[in-house]
Amino acid sequence: MDALDKLKNRKSCRSFLEKPISDEDLDEILDIGLAAASGGNTQPITIIKVRNKETKKTLRQILGQNFIETADTILFFILDFYKQRKWCQLSKSPYGRHRSFLEFIISLEDVMCTAQSIESACTLKDIGCVYLGTPNLRYEELKEILSLPELTIPVLAMCLGYPKNSGKPNKKLNKNAVIFEEKYKILSDEEIIKYYDNEKYNNIKININDKNFNLAEKLFEISKQVESDSFANEVKNYIKEKGYINAAQKLFGLHYNPIEMIGMNEWIWNFFKSQGFDFLDNSFHINRLDVK
Repeated sequence: MDALDKLKNRKSCRSFLEKPISDEDLDEILDIGLAAASGGNTQPITIIKVRNKETKKTLRQILGQNFIETADTILFFILDFYKQRKWCQLSKSPYGRHRSFLEFIISLEDVMCTAQSIESACTLKDIGCVYLGTPNLRYEELKEILSLPELTIPVLAMCLGYPKNSGKPNKKLNKNAVIFEEKYKILSDEEIIKYYDNEKYNNIKININDKNFNLAEKLFEISKQVESDSFANEVKNYIKEKGYINAAQKLFGLHYNPIEMIGMNEWIWNFFKSQGFDFLDNSFHINRLDVK
């Protein structure tokens, strides 16, 4: 399989062999990450690699995914303004990236470019890996474990190791649902159902019965709080008529419970502020069209 075919067939790996990744291979993978694109080539990123068994055990307990402990290496991708600000202080230069939401977005993009370059490098070297989003739920704990200073945020983590089995890639959206020519295309209702329900999620559903009827009730209450009473009744009638919970309801109503997701906004914002970030700083007012 050539390189492009490997990338087309990439998949996440959550089952690892007890086979170590050589230091040479890991260094080469990390070097590829460091060569990733970065806005202004500023590289506001730190990568912390964890290979210690006891630390991995602790991380497994905190992040709640058993495969973490069996991975050879865990990489934490840190959005890092601490080093840049320190450099600017030593160089007698003003610094305000931590007070700019635009700079944060650009820097977040930089972190993701680095992470994805590393993920692709692993795929090309037949090393399994999987992204972890759970660091975003455990900021305080990771700050202590990783000794993170101010102006740093753990954006995501990645587990690396040789795969125990080949596995199959997850079904992705049809190219026609993602790639548009020249401008955004508003898909028809029929196209939305086709691309999501029929093709990507293969019409998966949870059939409602006496044992799991509470799921329908839970979805009704979530819909009532997040949307409206009238929409919640539409959800209730839909499930009653169909006799099942569909893929969208399962994914964005139950699995990624919007009440839980929205409910963490204040906690996330407070942690960011405690780390020295202030995106709502309105000390200056600039016409964006004047910025070149």
